[in-house]
Amino acid sequence: MKVPKPIFFAVSCVVGFFVLARPVWGQSVRTAGVNKVVIDAGHGGNDPGTHYGQFKEKDINLAVALRLGRLIEENYPDVSVIYTRKTDVFVPLADRADKANKASANLFISIHVNGAKSSQASGTETFVMGVSKAQQNLEIAMKENDVIVYEEDYKTRYQGYTPGSAESFIIFSLMQYSYQGQSLNLASIVQKHYTQNLSLGNRGVKQAGFLVLWYAAMPSILTELGFISNPQDRKILTTKNGQEKLARSLFNAFSEYKVNSEGKGRLIVLPEETVEEESASASTEVTASKSASTDEVSTDGASTSGPICYRIQVMSSPRKVPRNSSRFGIYRGEVKELVIDGRYKYFVGEVASYEEALSLQSKVRKQIRDAFVVAFQGERTINLQEARRLE
Repeated sequence: MKVPKPIFFAVSCVVGFFVLARPVWGQSVRTAGVNKVVIDAGHGGNDPGTHYGQFKEKDINLAVALRLGRLIEENYPDVSVIYTRKTDVFVPLADRADKANKASANLFISIHVNGAKSSQASGTETFVMGVSKAQQNLEIAMKENDVIVYEEDYKTRYQGYTPGSAESFIIFSLMQYSYQGQSLNLASIVQKHYTQNLSLGNRGVKQAGFLVLWYAAMPSILTELGFISNPQDRKILTTKNGQEKLARSLFNAFSEYKVNSEGKGRLIVLPEETVEEESASASTEVTASKSASTDEVSTDGASTSGPICYRIQVMSSPRKVPRNSSRFGIYRGEVKELVIDGRYKYFVGEVASYEEALSLQSKVRKQIRDAFVVAFQGERTINLQEARRLE
């Protein structure tokens, strides 16, 4: 649907004046600093999003969102991660952003998967709220916005927005300019890390009028992880290894944005990590390795009773690594090896308090930059927040 030029410019001028006259949702623009992030897994429940065969967008979005959140929690314990959904449920667009607004979040990241009639379309792209005259961007935004028809009261709740209407799309797309600079910065960083870590095409940063972004009173992006309709993209989107790479790319971008925004802190760039796909051969290999080893300790089935302690993880591998390997640097021979969820994980040190753990993490990162704190109760890992509560 093409937008007539007179309508485009007239609406832009009128609403632009309105936007400049008041802050978004009556709130002042939030200052730099990132201590609360909302991660939005697009679609869910009776809204599957785009799909290909048995693969559904809603499932891919959720898997990557949960993994991204966990990476942030593990590496930035001071950052509160809020999810719009953690299960396969439908959440109205307004409720997703409203959750972020009520929490006074500093960042909103909405995760989606693209689809097209042609299998040739491929690559990642990240959107911010704004007016774009590009017909393709308009169509993508309108398609995502039209999920509001799953909501019984959408005509009242989104008064002024009509599904399929280019004119109402333009009006809503001019409402988040207060945060556009920060949003564009994050979007550019996200695309950079996708390009560095994945063999997906880079479709760039774009502007479009997504309702879920308009409602968010903070820097916000909507990122499309790739095209499920494209065979090469689909191999990444639908495998654990591919989803891990996507989540790590988003985490690395989050870390860079956080450091840039705050003007302090240490940039964390997670290296590529191969995740074993579930298969009989992989299970057999790990089981056989366990039987042959006498040095390792398995936490599978371990009791959660016992004191709380913290260790610094320095490596995770699908295969056993000699404890005296040079890969551990100055900690060779000193690392503790545990088998957790079928993976070999290696730790340095053991302290009783979270404050001591942060100090130890800072020391270890001088040698192994991607080291991070992991909490234990007995010999089983537990959530950092739970560990701090139980201290």
